[in-house]
Amino acid sequence: MFLPFYFIWFCSILGIAGAPVTDHQDTPLRRQAGSFAITGAPVINGQIPQRLEIRELRKKNNLQWNLYLLALNRFQQMDQSDVRSYYSLSSIHGRPFSEWDGVPLIQEMGYCSHTSNLFGTWHRPYVAAFEQVLYDIVQDVATSIVNDTDGAYKAAAATFRHPYWDWAAPASDGGPILPAPIAGSPYIVVNLPNGSFTSRNPLYQYDFSSSELSPFPDSPFNVWTKTLRYPSSTAAAAASQDSLVAQQIAQSQASYAQRFMNLLQAYPRYANFSNSAWTPDSPGYDSLESLHNQIHGLIGNGGHMAVIDYAGFDPLFWLHHANVDRLLAIWQALHPDSFVEPSVEPVGSATIAQGAQTDVNTPLKPFHNDVNGNFWTSATATNVTRFGYSYPEIQGKSIPQIKAAVNALYTSSSGTTITRRTTVGAQTDPKLAPLIAAGLSNEAPVEAIPDPPATGNYTEWLANIRVAKDALEQTFFIHIFLGDFNPDPKSWSFEPNLVGTHAIITPYVMKRDPLQSTIVTGQIPLTRALRADEQKGLVHMDNETETKGYLTRNLHWRVTTMDDKDVPRDKVPDLKISVVAANVQAAKADDEFPVWGELKVQTDVTNGRPAGLGVGDAV
Repeated sequence: MFLPFYFIWFCSILGIAGAPVTDHQDTPLRRQAGSFAITGAPVINGQIPQRLEIRELRKKNNLQWNLYLLALNRFQQMDQSDVRSYYSLSSIHGRPFSEWDGVPLIQEMGYCSHTSNLFGTWHRPYVAAFEQVLYDIVQDVATSIVNDTDGAYKAAAATFRHPYWDWAAPASDGGPILPAPIAGSPYIVVNLPNGSFTSRNPLYQYDFSSSELSPFPDSPFNVWTKTLRYPSSTAAAAASQDSLVAQQIAQSQASYAQRFMNLLQAYPRYANFSNSAWTPDSPGYDSLESLHNQIHGLIGNGGHMAVIDYAGFDPLFWLHHANVDRLLAIWQALHPDSFVEPSVEPVGSATIAQGAQTDVNTPLKPFHNDVNGNFWTSATATNVTRFGYSYPEIQGKSIPQIKAAVNALYTSSSGTTITRRTTVGAQTDPKLAPLIAAGLSNEAPVEAIPDPPATGNYTEWLANIRVAKDALEQTFFIHIFLGDFNPDPKSWSFEPNLVGTHAIITPYVMKRDPLQSTIVTGQIPLTRALRADEQKGLVHMDNETETKGYLTRNLHWRVTTMDDKDVPRDKVPDLKISVVAANVQAAKADDEFPVWGELKVQTDVTNGRPAGLGVGDAV
């Protein structure tokens, strides 16, 4: 990556000493003998700083925001041979399958744990390592700023923490769900004491040097010189299609919110909550990992984020996984009596063989917790404060206060207000208006339909998805519709009647092995879409028989590959779609959750349909 001349010139006239001026410039960091000890960012004066949502960081702490942009730029220029470089840390997740910090690989895979009880805890020290290095660079940038006469930048740097991107909540600033600083432009304005200048936007993409691309064996990733989101083609000159990414994210935002709230309310056991592996005879099909997969798929759509081997290089990966860690931390605070259990690894990783036994004390390789070569484990990584950070929803809060905080963030998207796409001429949802005006979305207007909070008992309806992870030997999507849809598969992620798109995320190639295939699951909530149709007089949800008949006639599912090609449902190995329903007691206060009854399978809705759960099929 080469910085444009005008950026270097601006740095010089503004007096930014030490500004990045060369390709992959190294930067002074805390250096250690022995292993790279992941300790997290240091805590100053005993006060543990919070990670903030990226829009909140930009809005409330402008100094940290500008330090973040400058430091991330410098981070992305470090020499790839340094284990602390952006390239090296990103490659831990996948390609080029090389040894990191002296930890050998037992097989050609990334170190990351997926479809595993260790999914959440493995990614915690991973993001903490990234934050630790970035923190050190922020300190160096702060001390290099001229005219920081009152030391404000140094003070801001001392409490810096990596932000997260909350894709499940409506944007607090009224803007698009996918923030403009992430996807608006490859350049961004940085503000400093001597004035403002236009910088390369380090959140928009990562630029590969030729030496970084050379170890990649897979086309088109070995010809793309930058990370891409929903790429326009597989050619070397392909570009990210940010408008399509923004549309997809906005289309499914309510689904993310309801899925997360369901996980908090109805998944008290960590083994079910944590990962996407199928638990037979359990109708609770969703998980933190499955929800996380949906974001990966919709952001990448054939680009880096959609493929495990290359996802870590996209700057959005780190914002996404900081949020996943936050969701895990919220769940932990609400369910303190359940955590990692002994289990068998269905897929394995670079350091864990398929079929191996893992538990709370399994080393989370390759992450060392000291210079002597000892590793973090789930037991030692249980609490986020061990890494020197916390989150606004949990820090210093009781369980009722945490429930009140997440209810305030997400219930407008999971029951109290319904939004469905309507025909042109309907009232535009004000939350989406800035996105449309900014040209980041050309989606149809959205009508907001008021739906007062339920009282007493009501029924939650959900679509369960079960399929072999290696079914198509690549990442693929399952789209759930309620009502008619365009037959063109390129339109399915944007259809007005789309209820949700679920993604199955895989390595670049995942060879099909029917004898050792891992079955994974996900879940798409249907209740909001049903309520919207009830508002139109199409169904009466208080009549269970009528609701099941309506679903039988109107619930549809389709499968596509990353290049938007339709795959016949009955040709997808082990694909089963089912519908489940639960009686739910509504919450009586803002600091309470609804109480879920038993999930019951509604086999008659899907029986006899392609890839539908039938009578006698395993649940």
